[in-house]
Amino acid sequence: MRCPLSVLGLMALLALTYAQSTHNLTIWDDSKKYSYFGCFNETTQIPGSADTRALGDGINESKEGEMTVPLCLAYCSLGATEYRYAGLEWSRECWCSQSIAGIAEKLNDSSCSYPCEGDNTTICGGALKLSVYRLSSEASKSASTSASALIASWAVILSGLVLLLTVYE
Repeated sequence: MRCPLSVLGLMALLALTYAQSTHNLTIWDDSKKYSYFGCFNETTQIPGSADTRALGDGINESKEGEMTVPLCLAYCSLGATEYRYAGLEWSRECWCSQSIAGIAEKLNDSSCSYPCEGDNTTICGGALKLSVYRLSSEASKSASTSASALIASWAVILSGLVLLLTVYE
C-alpha cells in the first residue's frame, strides 16, 4: 500500500518538530534550595534489584500534563520532612527521597532527554532515567534536625538478591 505524499510530508514535519523540541531542552537549575545533581538510571529493571527504586524511601507524585521541575522541588520540600533528593522521570513523575540507592548509576546528562509535561523547555528525566536534584548545603542545615545525614550506601548482590546497606549519622 502506498502512502499519499501529504501523509509522508506530515510525518516528516512531526519528526522535525520533535527533533527541534528535544534539541532545545535545558536543565533547570534556578532554585535556592536544590541544585542539579545529575541524570541517574532507575534501578527497578536491574536484575536482582527486587524492584528497588533509585529514590525509593520517600514519597512520589505524578502530574500528567502539569509536572515541572519547580513543582517537583516544592513537593519534595513541603511538610515535616524536607527530602534531600528530588527526581523527575517520564516527564511527569516526581520522586522524593533522603538517599539514592547504591545500585543507581550516574549517567551522562544527555541520557535524560524527556521534556517536562508542564514546561516543554526543561528536562524531566526520561524512560527509566531520573533528573536528580540535591538539597543544597545551606538548605540542608535546616533539614538536618528532622533527618539524619547519609554517610554511605552499598548494594550487594548475593544469589540473585540485592541487599541494600545504608548508614546514617
